[in-house]
Amino acid sequence: MKKAKGKLVVIEAPDGSGKKTQAELLFNRLKEEGYQVRKVEFPNYRSPSSSLVKMYLRGEFGENPNKVNPYAASAFYAVDRFASFQKEWQGFYIEGGMIIADRYTTSNLIHQAVKFTDEKEKEKYLDWVWDFEFNRLALPVPDVVFFLDMPPDFSEKLIAMRKNKFTGKGQKDIHEIN
Repeated sequence: MKKAKGKLVVIEAPDGSGKKTQAELLFNRLKEEGYQVRKVEFPNYRSPSSSLVKMYLRGEFGENPNKVNPYAASAFYAVDRFASFQKEWQGFYIEGGMIIADRYTTSNLIHQAVKFTDEKEKEKYLDWVWDFEFNRLALPVPDVVFFLDMPPDFSEKLIAMRKNKFTGKGQKDIHEIN
């Protein structure tokens, strides 16, 4: 008898809007209620698989994120998710565990899709990401995605107060600056 796959719950929101806090609260609540649950965060800055993501966010492929090829940038993030899934949570998920993700493929779709002005090209890109991540890389499709809403000016204030996620310094990444 084949075991049912687990559940993948994703929390998405703009930078500085409390995704990490909400993911932690949900994780703790589910754990208290007896669920088999793990938490993941993307990008996975602890892993070498995020190296290209870090280079991208530092502006090493161009300081204006809108000028960086969206297919390349998407591949950087997708490979980071693939490595995390393969090495850290695939077995747990396949055995029926619940995963709470602070960001996932949806972030890739949103951040990169805004680079397209032509709607047909945007649709082609969105289809490509879906195929690449969920079919070719065989990453799990989320069961539910929660989008947190926050006024941009409030989010900007929170971003200004925090340190860079992967350097620990005050400088912001190219998406936070823009």
